[in-house]
Amino acid sequence: MPAITCTSSNVHLPNSPVSSPTTPTTSTVSDTPVKTVSVGMTTLSYIKTLIVDDNIITAKMLSKILSKEFGHDTTCAVSGKEALKQLSDETFDIIFMDIDMPELSGIETTLAIHASGSTVLEQNRQIPIIAYTTNPCEERYFEAGMNGWVGKPANHSMVRKELERVCSSPSTFTNSNNTRTNLKS
Repeated sequence: MPAITCTSSNVHLPNSPVSSPTTPTTSTVSDTPVKTVSVGMTTLSYIKTLIVDDNIITAKMLSKILSKEFGHDTTCAVSGKEALKQLSDETFDIIFMDIDMPELSGIETTLAIHASGSTVLEQNRQIPIIAYTTNPCEERYFEAGMNGWVGKPANHSMVRKELERVCSSPSTFTNSNNTRTNLKS
């Protein structure tokens, strides 16, 4: 089954007023400064998020929170196998992972992402993974390599709190735009 892209969009606006040029220009979107989205003490700019959930309704609910409230560009995968395929084809900045899925559970998928023989792109092996589940938070999620937990159904404040916690490390990472992003302001 092909990947389902949840409806979301990002508009990259210049940080200063732009006057209309008198002659056509060849500048691209990447030349334009991008506005950032502030989440508490954490500044996030263009975060590409993979949501892995076999229940498309809960995936779309989370997608709506992430795209509308935080400016994330979201993609949904309905299985662990589909997530591994997505992670082999394109880079992401963060993953929200359901635990109870058919074929490959969220824990099995997380272990496969981190496996040395994995077909997952190297850039995707170290990105944060947040468990997104109706199950209570369990140590086994972290033992598998997950970095956080959000319970279903999630709301804006739950997602915000966990994003701030997971992304508050003083380290930086290369995001899907191949730019260094400091997640701690």
